[in-house]
Amino acid sequence: MKLLKITLILFITQLPLFVSAQGDCSDFFKYRKPEVPYEYNDQSSSAMCVTGNNYEFILPLNKGKDYRLKFYAAAVFNNQVRFKIIDQSSHQTILDLPGESGTGAQGTCVLKDYFDEDTNKEIHPAFDFFPVTSTTLKIIIEVLPLKQEVSTDPNVKMQVKQDRGCITVVVLDKPTSNSSFK
Repeated sequence: MKLLKITLILFITQLPLFVSAQGDCSDFFKYRKPEVPYEYNDQSSSAMCVTGNNYEFILPLNKGKDYRLKFYAAAVFNNQVRFKIIDQSSHQTILDLPGESGTGAQGTCVLKDYFDEDTNKEIHPAFDFFPVTSTTLKIIIEVLPLKQEVSTDPNVKMQVKQDRGCITVVVLDKPTSNSSFK
């Protein structure tokens, strides 16, 4: 009976992870809390993505608000995701960063946490935007194919493995702290 109780408890505690893995990305970021003074923006979104594919996310930014973006990806992608942010009005690439880099320092990657010596804890990378005028960002998400062993035998047909998982763009905002007489 005790073993049944333990098994049941383990099943119940792991159920949200199982359900999320089955294709429901809508609540992938609900367990994360925004940092004060930022609040969640309704434009935050999560989608089921597949390795080897590219995705676009259009994000309008309004004057009078400061924005913070955070990116999350399911472990199945092993941080092999590339993020590019383009300003739609100027067509200028603002950021072009990998999901993970060798250094793990602040500002070098999108998905891998870094150690902040000031707070003495791991911090998830965030990217801040302070629009002077309203603009639109295009976020291009490239989910890289997973590395596979290549056979040297010409008779062996290799299949491309495609994994699925959630990728989330969390949009946080706050009223701008800059004031102007204009």
